[in-house]
Amino acid sequence: MKEHIKLFVDLKQARKFREKQKLEVQIKRLEREDDVQAFDCGDHELNDYLKRHAWASQQQNSVGVTYVAVDHGVVLGYYTLASGSILRDLLNPDMVTGLPRYRNLPVALLARLAVDLRVQTSGLGKSLLRDAFTVVLNLSRQIGLLYLIVDAYPTAVEWFRRFGFITIGEKPAAGTQHMLIDLRTVTAALIAGSNPLSR
Repeated sequence: MKEHIKLFVDLKQARKFREKQKLEVQIKRLEREDDVQAFDCGDHELNDYLKRHAWASQQQNSVGVTYVAVDHGVVLGYYTLASGSILRDLLNPDMVTGLPRYRNLPVALLARLAVDLRVQTSGLGKSLLRDAFTVVLNLSRQIGLLYLIVDAYPTAVEWFRRFGFITIGEKPAAGTQHMLIDLRTVTAALIAGSNPLSR
């Protein structure tokens, strides 16, 4: 638990990127008029989702909701949240101790998170993750949610691990790695007063 609290403290550094980069970033729900066409994170699939599918998934299909980091009307980063479930059998026994013996457990899915190449060293990714935690924690007080899940690119596994995510399942030979964080861990850090997400 102390390790998780320390990792959350590291998120305070995310607030410094505005002063370093002189950005005036607002993180908000995606709107139709947001300028996404210039966004380039270096990954075609992540670029394509934001430009072609994010709005439809949010407004027409209700598959996922996208939040964007906007500076002077230009989108510099985004993340997408969706709901889902995870098989209880995929989790270590200590992670489900005391929980009802349901076969499937409710989760929030961090479906995508990406930052424009122009600001990838600014700390904006941390700010987006912090915002995602805030949204999910607020939602967990209204409906049942136990974990935040992400399918991390191999190059992003260590980045997510820094913030308390752990790997689940076998390490894939290729493709993404399933990772999660227990929302009870996040809540405990909040209670301890060490989590900057609420400040």
